[in-house]
Amino acid sequence: MQYSTVFPRIALVVAVLFGTIGVVAGPAAAAPEARFPGGLASNYVETDLATFHYVRAGSGTPVVLIAGGGLWGYSWRDVLPALAAEHTVYAVDLPSQGYTEPRRADFAYDLPAMSAAIASFLDAVGLDRTTLVGHSWGGAWSMYFAQEHPDRVDRLVLLDAPGLDAEKAPVAPLFTTPLLGELATELTTRSFYAENIRATFAHPQLVTDEIVDAYYLPFARPANRAGFLALWRNLDYRVTDAGLHRITAPTLVLWGGADTWLPATQAGALAARIPDATAHVLPGCGHALHEDCPAQAVPLLSDFLR
Repeated sequence: MQYSTVFPRIALVVAVLFGTIGVVAGPAAAAPEARFPGGLASNYVETDLATFHYVRAGSGTPVVLIAGGGLWGYSWRDVLPALAAEHTVYAVDLPSQGYTEPRRADFAYDLPAMSAAIASFLDAVGLDRTTLVGHSWGGAWSMYFAQEHPDRVDRLVLLDAPGLDAEKAPVAPLFTTPLLGELATELTTRSFYAENIRATFAHPQLVTDEIVDAYYLPFARPANRAGFLALWRNLDYRVTDAGLHRITAPTLVLWGGADTWLPATQAGALAARIPDATAHVLPGCGHALHEDCPAQAVPLLSDFLR
């Protein structure tokens, strides 16, 4: 979940945690079966690392979509059908996301671990080489994978993706502070989750109750919340920053000009450090770029992948 960077929201969370506003923690039971729009069926594949949940559509050259932190493949509901007209498209949940179940208690939830998860999924579905499209944290994981496995990445698309050793969201200390982070994660209710999902959109009216429910149900699972918190604490963008020159795949960097999570100036700075990269900033679009402004973002994606 990409929390807003507005300082008053931090004060609200602190107030919630210390009892000035009463809340009830989200449900601890496992979320129901995943339901992807358009009638696409859920698929599961077993590996030593995890049981991966994914949806697949289309035919042609492979494209793997990786959602942002606290989200899942549902994030790509507007992107997947468009790309499936020309490609075989996989929207996969990585550990901490959606309906994927890690199988290792010692999974590290850091950049190497998430890169290993990508490799494990690609191996399981028989993809030696693919295009990766990653949003937010999913972009950071894809970026690191492209640095470590350049021979396996045909093209790379990064949407509002952290990867520079640069400005972070002001809310980050809330989750990296011991005890406070645990409380913030455990006590995130549906209403607070919905508020912060809407804060990633420049057009918050697009975030319907159906969308909030689709995201919140799997986020409410204890294992996903724990992984989400661990990622806040373990993702080290000094590592991705140092390895940007090792990305050999043609790269498209897309950013929302109205992103309140990471400044849009990072788009050009990131593209300038990757050998074969271009950047596009879409005015009036938020951090959840492909959901907030699909009419602008999807054609850019399709043209680049074509």
